[in-house]
Amino acid sequence: MIFKPLALQSDASILTKMLAITKQLGQMEGVRLLRPQPKLREKNRAATVRGSTGIEGNKCSLAEVEAIANGTPVAASKKDILEVKNTLDAYTALPDYDPYSVKSFLRAHAKLMGGGLILDAGHFRREAVEVYITEETTRAMPPWKTVEPSMQALFEYLRTSDDPPLLKSVRFHLECVLIHPFTDGNGRTARLWQTRLLMECHPIFEYLDVESMIFEKRLEYYTCIRTAQEQGDAKAFVSLMLDQIDASLQKLWKNSGPVVSGWQQRIEDARAALKRKSFTRQHYLLLHKTITPVTASRDLKAALDASILSSTGTKRTTCYQFKA
Repeated sequence: MIFKPLALQSDASILTKMLAITKQLGQMEGVRLLRPQPKLREKNRAATVRGSTGIEGNKCSLAEVEAIANGTPVAASKKDILEVKNTLDAYTALPDYDPYSVKSFLRAHAKLMGGGLILDAGHFRREAVEVYITEETTRAMPPWKTVEPSMQALFEYLRTSDDPPLLKSVRFHLECVLIHPFTDGNGRTARLWQTRLLMECHPIFEYLDVESMIFEKRLEYYTCIRTAQEQGDAKAFVSLMLDQIDASLQKLWKNSGPVVSGWQQRIEDARAALKRKSFTRQHYLLLHKTITPVTASRDLKAALDASILSSTGTKRTTCYQFKA
């Protein structure tokens, strides 16, 4: 059977949680917190990697993940170290992935599971698989012949659905796990891709440690996946994930001070969000909601004068692009 989105018996609680996340993002924008400070970014990235690999049974501690990230030898198994290195590389490459591309998704899986972790890294499975739901009980995953068309349909959902981007990121996570497109690495790839999709909602999501929040709730996480599979409803999983996203935002808010920035910092924040995409002054204002159109024009002129940006067009039709 080809992918069809699970039902979502949504109620006021789901909407309330989504509104709380939106409000938290608004608070961060109000103090120009689009990126944490470098040390906090590194700490959050290590926590993310430890959470993602730990959910799958990796025994490396947070301190060991931080050591591996810094190139310091640790007394862990070769497999655990490779998993951590791969995951660090995959999260570092997040901005390079196209969130709506199946090919890009497969590249991410290849990075996560390459180096000998599995033989078919970066390829959809071509065999039947079963997963343990208890110590003695297994459940067969969908037939392998349905995997590729199901994943194509899932990405079509991402591209065309009217669901809010926040909700789409969570639903993708769940549906991907249930399709089980790979022989191994399904959960970690689904969680990585949820983060990539969240980055389409707001650039701050690149630096959150949602994975570590899931790790702390991993028993409930697996229970919600089983509930969705058995009952055909995504509500429990969506509710749990929204809670973890909100908790991660609150943690970042607590650990970060307000950012006072001039035009240089605003331009760098825009570079982080827009990369090499062409954009207008209006796009710039959407990123910097606390400044006036006059200030935006001054920022962009200063960046042009400093050869940070190039431009085409005139007046209101002007488009900008960051130079390499």
